[in-house]
Amino acid sequence: MLDVLVTGGAGFIGSNFVRYALETRAEWRVTTLDKLTYAGRRENLHDVMTHPRHQFVHGDICDAAVSGPLVERSNVVVHFAAETHVDRSIAAAGEFIRTDVEGTFVLLEAARRAPGLKRFIQISTDEVYGSVTTGASRETDELKPRNPYSASKAGADRLAYSYWATYQVPVIITRASNNYGPYQFPEKLIPLFATNAIDDVPVPLYGDGRNVRDWLHVLDHCRANRAAKVEALDFRAAVVAQPVDLLFALDSLGDHAQPQPLRELNH
Repeated sequence: MLDVLVTGGAGFIGSNFVRYALETRAEWRVTTLDKLTYAGRRENLHDVMTHPRHQFVHGDICDAAVSGPLVERSNVVVHFAAETHVDRSIAAAGEFIRTDVEGTFVLLEAARRAPGLKRFIQISTDEVYGSVTTGASRETDELKPRNPYSASKAGADRLAYSYWATYQVPVIITRASNNYGPYQFPEKLIPLFATNAIDDVPVPLYGDGRNVRDWLHVLDHCRANRAAKVEALDFRAAVVAQPVDLLFALDSLGDHAQPQPLRELNH
């Protein structure tokens, strides 16, 4: 059996990965470590909480006494745990630095002591590249984070890389684009648009909604992480659209699925 630790496994992407792993890899024993903050919920794992190959641990990755032994006994660590959402990072940057950077440091220190560790997958984000004016970013591009969220993820990204270069920790870094799918927290764009339209509430839109974004289904992200074998890898999708296009696609869900202008933010 392969012992797999999933940090942040009660969150949106993490819970989908836990479920996917248990369904597709009969030789994996999965431990979920989650602090259960605003976006991490036990309900996201309701159907696997009692699975015979799954253990849930309520704890903080920054607490070395809790997370350290879990890493040390693992063969694979899939590190999803992070503070997320740009607007929240602007209001409380310190929480992002502590969880995303310090928490990753705690896990990597434990990884150095893990005798059976085969892979440490650092889940980063394409937001570390900053704004891309044309085309798409590549793994070799310079990192230019533009807000505390993406800066904290870039810090964790580079810290993980340094542990590969310095200590030969078997690190793989993945940088996915926007995810969507089941169990996503409703503050994110697609579920926010959908739920507001269903509830007959005006839909918020930053600027003119013409910035181009791509979306990756969360299960495609899970499949890619399971197969990842190279040092750094970007995950992108075939779904490329502007937020305003999504808004009008949802128009049939409610009479008020129309843009509500907001202060434009630098994302």
